Amino acid sequence: MLFPVSLPSTGGDTQYVNMHDAYDDLPEPTKRRIDGLRAVHVYQSKYSPRELRPLSENSAKVLPPPGVHPLVRTHPENGRKALYLNPVRIESIVGMEDDEALDLVAQLMTHATQKKFEYRHQWRYGDMVIWDNRSVLHKANPDYDMNERRYLYRLMLKGEIPV
Repeated sequence: MLFPVSLPSTGGDTQYVNMHDAYDDLPEPTKRRIDGLRAVHVYQSKYSPRELRPLSENSAKVLPPPGVHPLVRTHPENGRKALYLNPVRIESIVGMEDDEALDLVAQLMTHATQKKFEYRHQWRYGDMVIWDNRSVLHKANPDYDMNERRYLYRLMLKGEIPV
């Protein structure tokens, strides 16, 4: 869930992508190729396309160990398959050379982030957006004056391990 506290005068939207629809739209050979593949997720991949804010010493000490999650996960409630990607966090794909894994993640991200799968939210004060992180990818859009403040409260609920 996101709730705005401070918004820039223009821009700063959040884009959401339906990863169920992105998976459903993949060609069958691609689905067969990626079903069963597992990716190693870390706080920030050495291949991340963007840098995250540095962690404090205390935060760095309590980082969880890398997690291994499927590239395609099945939603526990509706049974639908969805792509499970995060180019900032995916460090590798088990059993693949890094170059091949990075290329595959890039191809899947290019496919998944097509406008036809996207909802773009233009923030107003009083808005609250709730999404299911198990099947939606989201990102803040940095298209605003960085001298202005964009500050949103985020609430996350702990969930199950992706399968």
